[in-house]
Amino acid sequence: MSDLEQGKPRELIPHFTRELGRAVTFLHRSRNRFMSERLRDLGFSGAMFLILLYIERHPGTTQDNIANHMFIDKCNVARRTKKLETLGYLYRETDQNDRRQNNLYLTEKGRELVPVIRSYLAQWGHSITASLTDEECASLLALLTKMTGQDRK
Repeated sequence: MSDLEQGKPRELIPHFTRELGRAVTFLHRSRNRFMSERLRDLGFSGAMFLILLYIERHPGTTQDNIANHMFIDKCNVARRTKKLETLGYLYRETDQNDRRQNNLYLTEKGRELVPVIRSYLAQWGHSITASLTDEECASLLALLTKMTGQDRK
């Protein structure tokens, strides 16, 4: 049984929490900058590319589902989905079971953009892991997944 499971605080290396936060923040901002530079001419900003990918994986999803999944403010999701709709990447249909709810779907234009977005994300992933071995990449991903609790699902 680990110290944490026994209720004992564990000694972390000096500045661990700060350095972990800095690294995660840096990677997040690096990805956003990378994607913004590539998608700016298409009218994208912020998390719009992530919203598009989520809708592609979950056709008929709602803005509430997106906000909950991505930990984004509902107003921000509403603005971003409205812009994606205006740009022609998604459309809304009124939910047949709850007329107050809209289900979101990609248009053909949106479906065509998904592989481009994934290609850009792969480029970014390759660039930030260029100095890591395949084993280090696998370990890194496993550890980060473990930290988020996603491995317990």
